[in-house]
Amino acid sequence: MTDPVSLEHIAEIMAELRAYQGRTVVVKIGGNSIAEDELFLSKIARQLVFLNTNGVRCVLVHGGGPQIDDALRDKKIETSKGKDGRRITSPRAMTVVAQVMKKMNLAVAQALIDEGCPKDKIMIAAKQPRPLVEGESFDPEDPTGNRSAFPGKVATAPIDRALESGKIVVMHSLGVGADGKTLYNINGDDYAMAVAAAIKAKRLVMITNVAGVLDERRERIAMIDESTAKELISSGVISGGMVPKVESALAVVKQGVSGVAIIDGFRPWALLAELLTHQGLGTLFKSHIG
Repeated sequence: MTDPVSLEHIAEIMAELRAYQGRTVVVKIGGNSIAEDELFLSKIARQLVFLNTNGVRCVLVHGGGPQIDDALRDKKIETSKGKDGRRITSPRAMTVVAQVMKKMNLAVAQALIDEGCPKDKIMIAAKQPRPLVEGESFDPEDPTGNRSAFPGKVATAPIDRALESGKIVVMHSLGVGADGKTLYNINGDDYAMAVAAAIKAKRLVMITNVAGVLDERRERIAMIDESTAKELISSGVISGGMVPKVESALAVVKQGVSGVAIIDGFRPWALLAELLTHQGLGTLFKSHIG
């Protein structure tokens, strides 16, 4: 006998999938997730290939924190972080960072190919021109200068062209300075948020190893808007390092992204469960609830 609940779920998935066809999803994965599970890339790639095959425009942004740390230790290059937790990158370290990111870019692209995406359906966007944010002072002639930066204007034209042709766009979080040649290291979350806002994505999905934002009973909060966030921060339910993540997510929503989700990417089919079911899997940030 056919289970009617299963049929309801299938109808729900089909409806959600139709809503995403022709729309853009930006997915951010971190180097920690890649390092923790050797199958992580293939699991995410399989879900992205499914979405792409069904007409969803996909951009994948990856970081590389632990991989960069390992490479810098091998080169005996000291590294440090600022008060905000972002890496301070010397010109010497920047050379290593660029090498690591290029290698990871190719690994991510290969994972997509291994999961059935044709090679000519992948765009590796390694050097999107991203001038530095106004007010930031990074002197490329200063040998002690910091080569870490915040994302500025995103060059959307090549991204749009690739998406229009049905390609999955793979981006690492390096940027090119205003001079068009100097490379800068950009925090992966900042980079993904800037890209999502610039191309007006329907969703930005931040894949982590946490279920999302938790309430006082340590249960997942399915959806948050600005007023709800203020209440949760004021009451201390949202605290510590989660506060800037929540504030950043809501800021991106204000810039035209329909929703930002934080999900646990290690759960089976997490990305599809978040996008293609009404209840989702993590915490979704929206401009307003209701």
